[in-house]
Amino acid sequence: MTIQSAFSREPISVTSTQITKSVSGEGDGSKKGSDTMGMKHRVDKAVYVTYGAITPQLAERTGFSNQDAESIKAVLQKLFEGDASSARPEGSMAVLKVIWWKHNSKSGQYSSAKVHNSLTVNADGSFDLDNLDGLTPEVIEGF
Repeated sequence: MTIQSAFSREPISVTSTQITKSVSGEGDGSKKGSDTMGMKHRVDKAVYVTYGAITPQLAERTGFSNQDAESIKAVLQKLFEGDASSARPEGSMAVLKVIWWKHNSKSGQYSSAKVHNSLTVNADGSFDLDNLDGLTPEVIEGF
């Protein structure tokens, strides 16, 4: 099965596996049959993109500071380090880049949608940024 990424024209490969369980057959129980339980789907390789924003008006009301924002920026690049599970083994996910925009005013020079839409991410993890006058993103390498 292939699906189309919302961020690129490259197809994403999905592996589907049928899950079955063995059940005792009829008669003396020496014969085994199988019963289908469902399907398990796995994305073999993909680039995931996520967006976020800090709203200055809410930050002021909650006591969220510039130092808090800097702390978030620092930990994002190491997001998946030491974060393993049976569904996501160690080293299977990593942050490639963090792209951080900082506006020069509380109201911002551009809407969040315009900033987010200025980024195009390709299936191989490379990206293109449209120029937004007066707003230069900081590109931070993943860990």
